[in-house]
Amino acid sequence: MSRIIAAVKKIGRRSGWFVLVPLLTVCSGESSGPLVADPPGTVSDLAVGSTTDVSATLTFTQVDDGMGQPAKYDVRYSAGPISWDAATSVGAGSCATPVAGSGVGGSLSCTVMGLAPGTAYNFQVAAFRGSIGENAIWGGASNIAAATTTSPPPPNPVVTTVSVSPPSASVVVGATTTLQATVKDQNGNAMSGQTVTWSTDNSSAATVNSAGVVSGVAAGTAHITATSSGKSGSATITVSAAPPVVTTVSVAPPSASVVAGSTVTLQATVKDQYGNAMTGQSVTWSTNNSAAATVNSSGVVTGVAAGSATITATSSGKSGTSAITVTAAAPVVTTVTVAPPSASIVAGTTVSLQATVKDQNGNTMSGQTVGWSSDNTAAATVNSSGVVTGVAAGSATITATVSGKTGTSSITVTPVIGGGGTVLFEEDFENSNIASRGWYDNTTVQLSTTEHMTGSTASAQYHWLRGATTPTSGDSQRHKFTPSNSVYLSYYVKYSTNYVGSGQDYHPHEFYFLSTLDGDYDGPSENFLDVYVEQNYQNGGKPIVDIQDNKSVNTSRGAVPNNLVGVTENRSVSGCNGGVESGLYFECYDAGSYWYNYKQFSAPVQFQPNPGPGYKSNWNFVEVYIQLNTISNGIGQSDGIVQYWFNGNLVIDRHDIMFRTGAHANLQLNQFIIGPYIGDGSPVDQYFWVDNLRVATARIP
Repeated sequence: MSRIIAAVKKIGRRSGWFVLVPLLTVCSGESSGPLVADPPGTVSDLAVGSTTDVSATLTFTQVDDGMGQPAKYDVRYSAGPISWDAATSVGAGSCATPVAGSGVGGSLSCTVMGLAPGTAYNFQVAAFRGSIGENAIWGGASNIAAATTTSPPPPNPVVTTVSVSPPSASVVVGATTTLQATVKDQNGNAMSGQTVTWSTDNSSAATVNSAGVVSGVAAGTAHITATSSGKSGSATITVSAAPPVVTTVSVAPPSASVVAGSTVTLQATVKDQYGNAMTGQSVTWSTNNSAAATVNSSGVVTGVAAGSATITATSSGKSGTSAITVTAAAPVVTTVTVAPPSASIVAGTTVSLQATVKDQNGNTMSGQTVGWSSDNTAAATVNSSGVVTGVAAGSATITATVSGKTGTSSITVTPVIGGGGTVLFEEDFENSNIASRGWYDNTTVQLSTTEHMTGSTASAQYHWLRGATTPTSGDSQRHKFTPSNSVYLSYYVKYSTNYVGSGQDYHPHEFYFLSTLDGDYDGPSENFLDVYVEQNYQNGGKPIVDIQDNKSVNTSRGAVPNNLVGVTENRSVSGCNGGVESGLYFECYDAGSYWYNYKQFSAPVQFQPNPGPGYKSNWNFVEVYIQLNTISNGIGQSDGIVQYWFNGNLVIDRHDIMFRTGAHANLQLNQFIIGPYIGDGSPVDQYFWVDNLRVATARIP
């Protein structure tokens, strides 16, 4: 018996455990010796399989209980470093002590519950048999397994506080200040994107909009509150009254009538932003039409002449007005003027005079009866409409009389030369010094001594290079002449054998007449009156006469084109405002900076493409006669003339043409231009030559 106890003690010392193992005595016929049990095994592969915020799953390989049976287990844990004796046995979960083994050598998995989130733990397990606290026999403590529980997700942020900055502010009436609302959650973090509503507890003192902009309304105090998700913060706003400033100026009476020479007194009332009248303010007075009414520093308005004026009172940059209508005494005829004041006409031709009647205020009087007379009917007569007819060479004074007042025009009548007109100027191009003969603008001329008329030594040469718009001699050559209601142009012209013109159904431009309403350097296309003389070559040249009066287009009576014939004399005579002629080609289009507006006369092909009569490369004789239409009782009459002769044959003959309206009754022709031009560029290198050019008042044989 002592040997068994000694053996147990020896075993206990070897295992490091000091336990008392009961003595098992076997009695039989043959003694087999004492029976001694081993201690439970020791777990060496404890591991943490997974964790949650409150649990950890442990796994290990099971050992026997020292007697060949599955051991029981005590699972202990500790936050931080573990000491078996000080560690806590698991009390919750499937790892709660005691844990029953299921099979020696098998894997056992259990879960420790009741752990704290986000905490680092150490775990150990020891096998035993028997009952803890009674007769438990223990194996050794296992290896230490460590793990940290997970942290739970933070709670969703919720609005907890709303603060307004600045917490207090001062603002004057009419001014604004902007408040800012800061929304924070339960952790004190600022929350963006929150809906904030603003309110005031005293809108009579201050209002607030949805952006937190506070407007001072009247002196007082208001609490401005910002609310988000049921939480609020506020700021105290003190509103002080702003000093009065001039806000409105009104003038009484707002309108008045006054007779020229009399007065009316206006009163200016100045008010501040509160609608209160302000006294002692400096007021300045002005008029926008001193020809009708003036005003002094006291607001006294004096009528000057019939018309209207706006009187303005100004104080500190604010203004008010009164509309003043000035009426005049009954008008009386004071002056009569005749236009043109002088004119030169050829015997047998006419010129229309216009009488302008004005009253004592300088205003034009319409509807007056005008008496016309001539002091020399042997030279010129005049009818009741002011149309003067030249009778014979001499001079006459034409008088217009209205209500005893008169105006005059001096008329010079020149004789018909050789049965034709008066020569205004001639050019034979015998030398290049054309400036000495009245040409200007471009005084460069290229002469040809090989191409010229019989008896001449040179002609003017116009040479287009391929692709060029103007000849090598340059731009327009101009010549002024005595203003006339009629012009006659004659010249000899020859074209190169390869001449094709523009290659289009328009251009080249060649010769122009401009009017007395156009400048010396205007155009040559954007004018009150252009008369073009040219030929358009399309396998043969067609004589062309164009009339263009772009500057007379009336755009004030509706969209253009707009036929104003019979509506007003303030209109053009071509496509944009309608034409009175039949059988002509009219055109009107927007050229960007102006309206392009013309009508065209043309004849069948005269310049022939092949040798023979009228061959383009022979010298051909061209004559054109233009006579402006008359004006009767301020109305343009369709009696103007356009004639074109080719080698003596009349190929265009119109006597129903309108060149001018009553709006330009005194318009005459006084400028001649040689200005060859191909807008798209010359399709070939080509020439034409001009010789023995004359401009007169009528046809000269």
